[in-house]
Amino acid sequence: MRLFIAITFPPEVKSQLADYAGSIAALAARARPTRQENFHLTLAFLGGALSDVEACAAMAEVNGAPFKLYSDKPRFFRRAGGDLHWLGLKSSAELTALHGVLAAALAGVGFAVEKRPYSPHITLAREVRGLSGELPPPPRFVVPVSALTLMNSEQINGVLTYTPLYSKAL
Repeated sequence: MRLFIAITFPPEVKSQLADYAGSIAALAARARPTRQENFHLTLAFLGGALSDVEACAAMAEVNGAPFKLYSDKPRFFRRAGGDLHWLGLKSSAELTALHGVLAAALAGVGFAVEKRPYSPHITLAREVRGLSGELPPPPRFVVPVSALTLMNSEQINGVLTYTPLYSKAL
């Protein structure tokens, strides 16, 4: 199992993100846009865990109140095989606190947590090369956050698929 804990998005936000990712792909010589159903915000990548029991136990320890996330500017990471384009989120004290509490709970049940600062982003497209032209303005949206979701990442018939395994309300 390749597990991660995420904030999921409502269908209308996923649709906006898919349209924008499609705009990136249309202006690129090559790009792999994120599939609409896969848009999410990763809080913690757990990797190849043998079981989801410990992750669920850590998530059960996380308490917090619902809050909102706001879209921000598009950006990209330079990569040798092509750039990774992503959409940032406006700074959020609630998100930072939630990430910190979750990281501590995961460490408490034995997961190795990243030491680098958390950089919340939504991946729009991978392996972007030869971008020509100007991108349209990014989508503007608000995401209500009321739960954390444990997801399994796997290839099904050659398609990257994220399957929700457990959800914890805030």
